[in-house]
Amino acid sequence: MKKIDDPVGALSAHGLAGVWGTLACGLFTAPRLAEKNAVGQGGLVYTGSFEQLWGQFVGVVSAFAFVFAASFATFYLIKRTIGLRVSAEEEDAGLDISEHGMYGYPEQFIPAPELVGYAPAAVPVMPGTAPAATTREVPA
Repeated sequence: MKKIDDPVGALSAHGLAGVWGTLACGLFTAPRLAEKNAVGQGGLVYTGSFEQLWGQFVGVVSAFAFVFAASFATFYLIKRTIGLRVSAEEEDAGLDISEHGMYGYPEQFIPAPELVGYAPAAVPVMPGTAPAATTREVPA
């Protein structure tokens, strides 16, 4: 079973909330406000007409189709050229270190075994050598 990898909640915060907000305009827009926008008309609740709701629905489907096609093409090109995946070791260590060279969270929240590639500032690391492993706990 495949799952959605969305650690920051972008799909629910922007995707689903955006769909709801767009459709809600087709349901709840007051006719007096639609007149001031100079486009569209009142929503289903106020007018009993599905016209504005249908327009909003077409907008949602159109935006989804465009974004899906553009994203699919972009990720396909990336996969075929430079690749999308990192090594298993980098994935286990976390991309904060392997891709950005820094922690995404304060060290006290990172368990010692996951401090891969971590060397305290006082210990210089020579190019081409791995830093010494450390189990030093960072005080909170």
